[in-house]
This record gives sequence, structure tokens and C-alpha cells, in this order.
Amino acid sequence: MFTINMKLGGLTCIACKKVAEKRIATINGVKSVVVDLNSGETVIKADRDILKEEIENVLADTDYQVIS
Repeated sequence: MFTINMKLGGLTCIACKKVAEKRIATINGVKSVVVDLNSGETVIKADRDILKEEIENVLADTDYQVIS
């Protein structure tokens, strides 16, 4: 199991958090996603290493971005 830690920006409300989590959860191999609304800290558990570009792709048409 892989654990990927990153920070997301552009999250302003609980709906943003839920949309980001749902979008990231659609990536092949992702088992769970937890986004902290206040800090943007995001923890992804997956069967494989998830690339930053994959996350950027599923968030491309939103106001959320991968900061680190």
C-alpha cells in the first residue's frame, strides 16, 4: 500500500473538500482520500504510486490545485 501526502490549494468550503476527495478517488488504484479543509493537507492511500499529474488531471476543471 502506498501513502501519498500532498497539499491542495483553492479549497474554500466543505463542498470543495468533498469534490476534491471524490475526484481523486476516481483515479485507478486509489483506495481512500482524506483532505483537511483548513490546511489543504491531503492523504491518499493507494495500491500504486499516484503521480502528481494524475491528480492535476482530475482536478483540471476545478479551482483546486496541487501545491506540493
